[in-house]
Amino acid sequence: MVLALLGGLLWIYTRAFLQQFPPSIELRQPQAMEERHLALTVETKTDLKLDFSRGVSGPLNNWLPHRTDGLVRPLWPWMSAWLMDDAGRTPRFARQVRMTELSFSLAVLALLGLACARAFSAPAALLVVFLIGFGVLLPSGRFFLPDLLFSALFLLTWICCIAALKRNSLWLHAAIGFFAALASLTAPTAMPLMLVFVGVSTLRWSWGWITGHWAGEGRTSLWARRNHWLGLMLMTVCHLITVGPMLSHAHQKLGDAAPFHWRWFDNADEMRAWTATHRTLEALRAVPEDRRPTFANYRAAHTTEEIRGRLLNGAATLLKAMLTFEWTANCPRGCFAAAFAGLLALLALLVMFVAPRAHHAGQALHPETASIALFSVAALVVCTLDFGWDVRVLDFGNRALTLYAPLVLSLVWACEALVQRVRRRHMRLPVFLLYQMTLWLLCGVAAWWLIAVLRPASSTA
Repeated sequence: MVLALLGGLLWIYTRAFLQQFPPSIELRQPQAMEERHLALTVETKTDLKLDFSRGVSGPLNNWLPHRTDGLVRPLWPWMSAWLMDDAGRTPRFARQVRMTELSFSLAVLALLGLACARAFSAPAALLVVFLIGFGVLLPSGRFFLPDLLFSALFLLTWICCIAALKRNSLWLHAAIGFFAALASLTAPTAMPLMLVFVGVSTLRWSWGWITGHWAGEGRTSLWARRNHWLGLMLMTVCHLITVGPMLSHAHQKLGDAAPFHWRWFDNADEMRAWTATHRTLEALRAVPEDRRPTFANYRAAHTTEEIRGRLLNGAATLLKAMLTFEWTANCPRGCFAAAFAGLLALLALLVMFVAPRAHHAGQALHPETASIALFSVAALVVCTLDFGWDVRVLDFGNRALTLYAPLVLSLVWACEALVQRVRRRHMRLPVFLLYQMTLWLLCGVAAWWLIAVLRPASSTA
C-alpha cells in the first residue's frame, strides 16, 4: 500500500510539474541571473567536443565542468550544454531542460521515498516525499537556475553527514567530500556544511579519546575513533579532486581560486553591475587594492552593528521565505515544520520524564544521538546565517528553500527514532497509535492542500 501511495504522489507531482511547465513552453525573456547561466551554457558547449589533435590532457580537463565567471558555478551550465544543439537557445532546448529537471526530481523523490518507507512509518515516508517534492523541488524548478539540483545535492550531503556521525565508515567520508563538491560546483556553497561536520566529528573524536584514556569506554558504538582523521583526509582529497578543475580555471581567469567578490556588496543591482564588467584577470587587476570587493574592505567600510544587522536580517528574511504559513499555491511549509517540531518536543519529554527507563541497548537512544543533534542544530544555524548574508545580493530564485529539506528530514528522523524507543519500553500510554494518528492527520492536510491547489488548474485545462 505504501508503494502505491508513493506512486500516486509521484504521479501528482508529475502532473503539477507539467501544469507549471507545459510541454509547449517557449523561451521567455530570461532574468539577469538566468541570462548569465545561459551565456555560460553556450560557452561550455564548446568544451564538450573533444579534440585530441593537440594533446590528451587538455581536452579531457576542459571536458570536465570547470567554467565559472566568479558567480555562476559550472555544473548546471555543463549539464544544460549537453541538451543544447547547434541552434542554441530554442524552444526545444527549453523543453529538454524542463523534462530533464522533471526526470531528475522524480528519481530523487522515488529513491528518497523508498529509503524512507524502509526506515520510517508509512505516513512519515509520505510526508517527507510530499514536503520535499512540493515544498522544495517543485518551486525550485521555476527558473533556469541550479536551485533544484543544488537542493538535492545539499540534502544528499546532509544525509551522508548524519550517516557518518552514526557510523563513520571511510566510504561515507568520501561520499561527503564528493557530494559537497558537486553541490559547490552547482551553487555557492556547501562548504559551511562540511566545516560543521568536521567540527562536530572532531569533538566526537576528542570525547571518545578522553573517555577511552581516563574514564574507560562506556556504551558500545559503531563510530570508530580510528577512522576519524583518515576519513577527514579522504573527504578532503575527494572534495579537492572534484572541484579542482573549477579552482584551476578560476585562478587562471580571475586570479583567485575561490572568488567571492559578489558577496561584499550591499545590494543585488550593484553586485550584478560590477561582476558583469569584471570577469577577467585584467579587469580585476585594474581595480585598486583598496577598492576591490573583499571582506577586509567591506569590514573597513561598515560598522559591527551593520554587519550584525545584515546577518540577522538576512537570516530572518530567509526563514520567512522558507517557513511560509500561507495557504496559497505555495506549500505551507511552516505549518508542517511546526507540527513536527511540536511532536519532537512532546516525544522528547515523554522519553525523559514519562517512559520507563531503558533496560538494554535496544531501548536506549543511539549512542551518537548527541553528536547528530549537535550537528543538525549547528548546521542549520550556520547555513542559515551564511545563506542569509547573501540574501541582499542573490535576490532571485529559490535558494532559501535548500535548508527546508534537511530540516524536515531531520525532524521526521528524530521523531521516528524517539517513538520507536518509547514503543520498545512498553509504555502503557499508546504513544505509537497517537503518533500514527497525528501523522495520518497531517497526510490528510497535505491531501487537502493538493486538492485545493490542483483543482483550479485541472478545471481550466
